[in-house]
Amino acid sequence: MLGGCAALPEDAPVMEQLDSETGLTIARLGKPVELYRETFQQNPAGRFAFIGPFETNQMGKRELYLWVALPVDPAPGEEPVLELDGAVLALPAPSREASSAGLTQSPYRIPTPWSAMFYYRVDEALVTKLGNASQLSIRMTEAVKDGTAKTLFASKVTDSRLKDFASR
Repeated sequence: MLGGCAALPEDAPVMEQLDSETGLTIARLGKPVELYRETFQQNPAGRFAFIGPFETNQMGKRELYLWVALPVDPAPGEEPVLELDGAVLALPAPSREASSAGLTQSPYRIPTPWSAMFYYRVDEALVTKLGNASQLSIRMTEAVKDGTAKTLFASKVTDSRLKDFASR
């Protein structure tokens, strides 16, 4: 995770930090939103996916992104399908590298370093939709021993962190 965070705890709704290697200021949630795997997973670390918006700011040039981390091995050519309140969210093609957002590493700390990460360049309207959602889900086709499997992660939005981020 990036260093130089302001004097806010990790559980703060929104925090800012400085990436000392690039000079970017990053505004993000204190912790990403957790989504729960709908099918049983023996390994506790594989039970959660994570999603979090973030904004980079380099000398007044601001860009919004959506970060998604899934504890799966994506099937070749597959991308996550995000839904807000049951409607598929139209997203641009993701990048798999933090460098696509000008970062040297993920803006969020997660407990599963092998997670597949996706970075989407988004706009304010999408972040507002995310802030107004009451249900989030992510569908992903993952590679498994016997071929592929469809996996669903979902969560009700029970706190105001996404709304707080959208309204800043």
